[in-house]
Amino acid sequence: MSPYAIHWFRRDLKIAGNTALQQLYKKYNGRVLCVFCFDKKFLNREDFSVNRFQFFLKTLQDLQLELRARGSDLIVMDVGPKDAFSKLLKDLDYLPELISWNRDYEPFAITRDSQMKSFFEKKSISTKTFRDHLLIEPHELEKDSGGGYQVFTPFSRKWLQIFDSKEIKQRIELQKNGIKLLKEKKPKVIFDKQWVQNFYKNDDDILQRYIDSNSKKVTVSIPDVGCKAAYQKLILFKKKLERYSDSRDIPSLEGTSGLSPYLKNGSITISQIIYELGLTSYTKATTGKEKFFSELIWREFYYHILSRYPRVENEAFILKYKDLKWENNPKHFKAWKNGQTGFPIVDAGMRELKNTGNMHNRVRMIVASFLTKDLLIDWRWGEQYFMEQLLDGDLAANNGGWQWAASTGCDPQPYFRIFNPWLQSKRFDKDGIYIKKFIPELKEIEPKKLHSPITNDPNYPSPIVDHSVQREKALKMYKAVQ
Repeated sequence: MSPYAIHWFRRDLKIAGNTALQQLYKKYNGRVLCVFCFDKKFLNREDFSVNRFQFFLKTLQDLQLELRARGSDLIVMDVGPKDAFSKLLKDLDYLPELISWNRDYEPFAITRDSQMKSFFEKKSISTKTFRDHLLIEPHELEKDSGGGYQVFTPFSRKWLQIFDSKEIKQRIELQKNGIKLLKEKKPKVIFDKQWVQNFYKNDDDILQRYIDSNSKKVTVSIPDVGCKAAYQKLILFKKKLERYSDSRDIPSLEGTSGLSPYLKNGSITISQIIYELGLTSYTKATTGKEKFFSELIWREFYYHILSRYPRVENEAFILKYKDLKWENNPKHFKAWKNGQTGFPIVDAGMRELKNTGNMHNRVRMIVASFLTKDLLIDWRWGEQYFMEQLLDGDLAANNGGWQWAASTGCDPQPYFRIFNPWLQSKRFDKDGIYIKKFIPELKEIEPKKLHSPITNDPNYPSPIVDHSVQREKALKMYKAVQ
């Protein structure tokens, strides 16, 4: 009996550069079974997104097709991991020598993985976990006095210090082999095709049933999926990287990378991006390359926060802000969601979100500030709505962004710095190109009039609040808990 391994896919939906898979198919001469489990706890989350799930399903299907082309397959189980592996291990001719997975850092995933490790140990099956989603993990980055960082600047200094180490450089260099796979015109067989096909028959197309059923509910266009689509995005972004600092805040331009949905699913990783773009270090993030590099570190920062302080998933990081007296006006919340607030830059962003499943990064900050500090609505309402709509909805980044805007999180925007939506509009969409794209009823309005209240327009609502009045109310609300 030839020894073999099982790899359990979760949010690492790629072969190229997949840390665990890369080691396993070499160690076991291609004898690796690949498994994915649909966990109903995940599918029943309050912030579940039909559109993001479709993007995930299509990505999973792309992975399955590539695995088949490379000599393997993806076994898809329609139950959570404990039930799935209980059934699978009974069906197999003999047990695997090892079961692997790449580590996850969300509270639910950490608990699940701990339980599954105990489950496998009771069956006398070895497990091995790998680093993949992050370049530098929380346990690797601590203060000299112990514990994690809560402020980005010292975190980034330590991150860069570790980044310059020989070990991290080797991690990045390992991505060279993954990039080679992505560049192949014809997939190279790297698994033992005959062994896989003979060992386990995968007849039931559970995945296709999920795709067909979910597609009936989808409301946005689903982008190209998979690791090759992600790599092509990266190559396109590479050509405009030097202009990133100047263009990233202008929503009418395609100045951002567009990689976040692929990072979410693990179709591409930060280490692959760093390798391909040749990122090395930065001082004050003045160039486009440096600025983008700093954004990648921010992404890792929010994962470190979520991993070390899992309570942020449900409450303010700064504990005194748990007691903020939000107004939570349901009519205002509905107007915000539907892009009917009478603030064009806000409404354009919300309509972009609803119609595309995406929203420009600068506009995300504007609409989040508006919800929390103009409408005085709890940031958790906005956070959940974003997760329901965004194709790139990612707990760590989304929570971090919302708590930053609401001034409740780690290293946030100070509570007294409140975005003026009229000035933000004028500064970042001066000619109204972005606004008119998503609010066609304003296409005949002179651009400069888009950056001040529009009243008595039969096709567009007047502002639902007065920014100057709301600003004072917000300051009073925050000062009450100082």
